[in-house]
Amino acid sequence: EDGRFDGDISASGDILNTQTIQMTNSSSVINTFNTGSHKTCKYVLQVTSGSHIQSSEMLVMVSASSALNTEYAQINSGLNLLDFSSNINGSNVELIGSSSFISCSVKLNRKLI
Repeated sequence: EDGRFDGDISASGDILNTQTIQMTNSSSVINTFNTGSHKTCKYVLQVTSGSHIQSSEMLVMVSASSALNTEYAQINSGLNLLDFSSNINGSNVELIGSSSFISCSVKLNRKLI
């Protein structure tokens, strides 16, 4: 008996729901993941500052020693609050947020493959 029940669902990878990051300067690491364990990450991102809101999705992929990314489906309430980019730092991929508004708060969901 391994403690499993008939019909159990197993999944590999990592799902992180609703992590909130407060920007502390004009460029901050929002999230990281290990390149040895995962090669692709999908983010759903929400940025708020005062009454302004920005939402988007982003794919980040590790290829050789580079991190490639594309942000898509971006909508906002009239102001682009934060620009996202990615970088490899050692064995981790960093999701970086850059903005002139340091009062931004970033909420994210991610799925690692």
